[in-house]
Amino acid sequence: MDHDKEFDGIKQADNALPEWWKLFFIISIFFAIAYAVYFPFSNWPTEKSYLAEVEQYNTIFPPKEELKALPGGENPLREKDPAITAGEKNFKTVCAACHGQDGKGIVGPNLMDKEWLHGSTDKQVFAVIMKGVNPPKTKMNRGPMPPHEASLGAEKVYQIMAWLAKQNSTLQPKAEQE
Repeated sequence: MDHDKEFDGIKQADNALPEWWKLFFIISIFFAIAYAVYFPFSNWPTEKSYLAEVEQYNTIFPPKEELKALPGGENPLREKDPAITAGEKNFKTVCAACHGQDGKGIVGPNLMDKEWLHGSTDKQVFAVIMKGVNPPKTKMNRGPMPPHEASLGAEKVYQIMAWLAKQNSTLQPKAEQE
């Protein structure tokens, strides 16, 4: 058998692996076998330690309670000055790209006129912002609206709606018939 092979001018010598390399390989095989046998059947406290870490995190950073609409679907932050201020900031950061800095519309509809394309109550506008408007449901050649349920969340949406309600009095807290 020819041990000195040559390919494209490169000679291959069949040298043996160093002893430390072989030893490390054998040790890693034994460790893998021991790990595969011991840990699945042991009482390794991963679940307990995970739950303890979650509890510790929740005491340091308590989860915020989700903001809910009032019984008739009204915005709970309507007419609250801190919410209105935050809502203006959020509107200009997130919504202005489509609705303009002043809310008079670019790609999205004008939010400062008397005509609401998808409902003029807090409950309807909240649903539109949270769930978005798909292309088949768009009106008056206005573009679709992405859902903001995950990106903004209920509190920021209610803040934006509080600012909108201050700017445009035609955004009603609830329907007249209710």
